[in-house]
Amino acid sequence: MSDANKGWNERCELQRRITGYRSCAELFSIQKNVDRMAEDLIKGTIDRVSDQLACLDFPAGSTVLDIGAGPGTLAVPLAQRGCRVTVVEPSHPMTVSMEKYRARLGVSGRIAVVPQLWEDVDVNSIGRFDYVISSFAIAVPDLRDALLKMNAVANKQVHIFWFLTTPSWAQINTDLWKALHNEEYIGRPYADLIWNALYQAGIMADLSVYPLKDSRTFSNHIEALEEFADRLFAAGDRQREVVLEYLQKTLLLREDGRLAFPDGGDYAHIRWDTS
Repeated sequence: MSDANKGWNERCELQRRITGYRSCAELFSIQKNVDRMAEDLIKGTIDRVSDQLACLDFPAGSTVLDIGAGPGTLAVPLAQRGCRVTVVEPSHPMTVSMEKYRARLGVSGRIAVVPQLWEDVDVNSIGRFDYVISSFAIAVPDLRDALLKMNAVANKQVHIFWFLTTPSWAQINTDLWKALHNEEYIGRPYADLIWNALYQAGIMADLSVYPLKDSRTFSNHIEALEEFADRLFAAGDRQREVVLEYLQKTLLLREDGRLAFPDGGDYAHIRWDTS
């Protein structure tokens, strides 16, 4: 069996070399990206959230560490259930958005914030928690180190959600990057490497598969173009036309009159007991 940690780390390094690379922390420190995610969360169009929360049936009073919590997608509902939640979130705009979401849902009690990247967190100072979770946020430079740190601070369980296949809204990068930038696109590593890295570290984890079911929709093709031209670093009329033609061929018209990518893509829920 190949070294899963090495495979993850090498792919992440290749990804960092592509044109216009932005880390997750950088990408989600941009206000418009934060606002877009928060809007989808409030509208309830992130359909996977209900499946995820069903997996995280923690007793009230449990201590939870949410690594890469974003706008509080899981942290706020867990706090609403009575969990004592701490988040590791380096993006200040995200933590501001999380506080607004908490207030919107009328969740009392403070959610503690550790404003760092997980790879920079000192496990000896952060303390221990009943449960550690990470939802689509484990974009770390060294996978094994990140996983062992999670294991070290969890009293009971660790839960990780991560991509198992390429979602339809991300396939555009692979399909168009060569035409736009004359280089191959290097996509994210997938959940199979996480499970194998755990196995190779002596941790036997369970893995369940769920459909991604994220429903980002657009009122028209131009609205979609503005979002994806930015994601793809498409500048100038020619590149924008390439993106627009792709969107016109790919987006589907829904019954409500809005445009959306075809459903597709699965994610993995990886969990293990630490006690």
